[in-house]
Amino acid sequence: MKKFNDVFKGSYGWDFLSKYTVFLGILFTISRSTISVVLGLLLIGWSVWRSFSKNKSKRYKELLAFENFLIKIKQKFNSLIYKLSQYKDIKILTCPSCAQKLRVPRRKGSITVTCKKCGKKFEGKS
Repeated sequence: MKKFNDVFKGSYGWDFLSKYTVFLGILFTISRSTISVVLGLLLIGWSVWRSFSKNKSKRYKELLAFENFLIKIKQKFNSLIYKLSQYKDIKILTCPSCAQKLRVPRRKGSITVTCKKCGKKFEGKS
């Protein structure tokens, strides 16, 4: 165990990005395509290389960039889920003068909408 600790002494170690790429690499190597097997082995190799790297600041910057990417993906996904959940009850109308998006209830027929941003009144179907 001491030799194992000596090997990792001063190295970056395993983080979320390394674990994620190893998992993704294993998934790629399970498939039967030669290209995906090679890609999977490259991902696993890159993960191992990251964990043994001594350049901690660069590995940390890579991790932050990956986490920011995941946050953006999660935000897009959550926004899509929210829009789909609101679709049957709410319709989005756009103000013709200022392009402000306004939420109106569905199934009310033709209605007069007042824009909260510019105050213009316009007709819309809900």
